[in-house]
Amino acid sequence: MGNDLFLSYSRADRPLAEQFVRTAAARGVNVWYDEDIEGGRDWRERIVAALGSAKALVILFSEHSNDSRQLIKELAVADNMRKQVIPVLISNCEPQGPYLYELASRNWIPIYPNPESRLAWLIDKLMTEQEPRGVGSTEQEPRGVGSTEQEPRVVGLLSAVPAQSDNHSWLPLRRYDCYILLPILVGGFLISLFTADDNKDWGLGICAIASFIYMIIFAVRNARSNLSALSGKSFLCYFVLLVIGVSPALVIGRSAEEKISTFGGLIILSLLIAMIANVVQVLLRKIFQQNIFRSRIKEPLAS
Repeated sequence: MGNDLFLSYSRADRPLAEQFVRTAAARGVNVWYDEDIEGGRDWRERIVAALGSAKALVILFSEHSNDSRQLIKELAVADNMRKQVIPVLISNCEPQGPYLYELASRNWIPIYPNPESRLAWLIDKLMTEQEPRGVGSTEQEPRGVGSTEQEPRVVGLLSAVPAQSDNHSWLPLRRYDCYILLPILVGGFLISLFTADDNKDWGLGICAIASFIYMIIFAVRNARSNLSALSGKSFLCYFVLLVIGVSPALVIGRSAEEKISTFGGLIILSLLIAMIANVVQVLLRKIFQQNIFRSRIKEPLAS
């Protein structure tokens, strides 16, 4: 039998998790959590099966969750199955380490302080959506806080878009970048190709500076896309861009050996700079993900 929700939580938050399950059951919502594992059955197999039959993974996230190894495993399985992941913030804390990168950009639902009193509202929010009565309607208050009941419209978690997708191109180039970067690179190469020997270095300098500036721009874009420091896509992006930037070295020099030697040295330098860019990217990535998380957490619901 399929489950509506798969519940993931830290052991320290088990009382709240059990209350969540009871509240959901009273509202006709079937929730699976680790107490449903039968004795003698492999728990890994049972968890994978339960996630496969659930419509979404709900995470009760607190400061204790940052230390949970099991939670990150369940999150990885859910992402692999393209399940919707709904993190619920039950205390005033922030995700750290791998949870920051995996959860920061998700659609968080904060229910602190006093999360126990908001479980019924939370389950209704997960399973139904209230239709606004008028154009000027404000966001619906939790049930039982002086608001008028409305007929719910089932949104259906089955039709929800998976929270995580990998649509990021290995080269985060925008269309307008082509109108800026390509003329500079082509122009710099032509300067090195057709001008006198004393001016050929100008073309190399123009291309190298333009490539370096755009490498920084791409590092910011990759960090916003939550790519890790060891991402092969981002490293390839930086390296290819820098190699193109130093390509005028192939037409600078009196002999073929001199040209090849200069270009080879610049390729090695490009490798080192691309590695440094990856380090800068991961520093920016942490800053961006923290800001994204904080922007998604609004003021706690009124008591």
